[in-house]
Amino acid sequence: MGGLGVPTVGEVLRGNGPALVYRSQIAAGTPVVVKRLTDTAVQDAVALRRFERERRFARLLLHPSLPRLLAEGDDWIAFEALDNGLSEPMVAARHGSAVAVRLLLSRLADALAFVHARGVVHRDVKPAHILFRGDTPVLIDFGIAGTPGDDLQREELSGTPAWMAPEQLLGGPVGPAADMWSLSALGLFLLTGQKPYSGAAEAVLRRRTAGERPAFEISMSLESDDPVLIRCLRTGIGDAALRPAAADVARLLTIS
Repeated sequence: MGGLGVPTVGEVLRGNGPALVYRSQIAAGTPVVVKRLTDTAVQDAVALRRFERERRFARLLLHPSLPRLLAEGDDWIAFEALDNGLSEPMVAARHGSAVAVRLLLSRLADALAFVHARGVVHRDVKPAHILFRGDTPVLIDFGIAGTPGDDLQREELSGTPAWMAPEQLLGGPVGPAADMWSLSALGLFLLTGQKPYSGAAEAVLRRRTAGERPAFEISMSLESDDPVLIRCLRTGIGDAALRPAAADVARLLTIS
């Protein structure tokens, strides 16, 4: 995959931060999404380490519900282009029933179990990071993923304030259980139509630090008689030690 020229810039998906993310094409017109380091990031030791770590994860983490690395160069990596995801209201609406949520979460939990078994924590599970390959959900963007105890986690608070686990917000150790809190929040969002927290990132951080509870935990309207699904989602919110492991969630939701 190495040795290719940098793919030309098409539609820009994200232009801020240490990497430019855009649509492009590679050999034979294959559509891809490219993540390329900016000139500033090349001089940033932390950004370089995160980029190389994401490249390594992309090479090693091969699973149906993880993105496929198709090409790479010195300062860029190209992933398969995927269909719209859960941040699109119409897509989220198609996955809002108890049966659909159970199937979706079981597949994502299986991917997380695969990732966790290899010592990796995603740390940013949220609707915008769930895209689709046909009917298969794909968990994308390992840009801030790491391993428990990784020193990069101490460089700065990383994650999306509305979707991060409490221990992640407080700067404590971040292990696989953090991904399970976020996965549970994702499931409740699909079932209730409510995000755990709304508003700008800084405002959410202030409110959460002050002790505000997730919105859907205050006013939950689950129209489901599926005890396994409800139990898994509720258990995913709270003390990290009480959250079920990804492999257990995948198994329970698959057999229910």
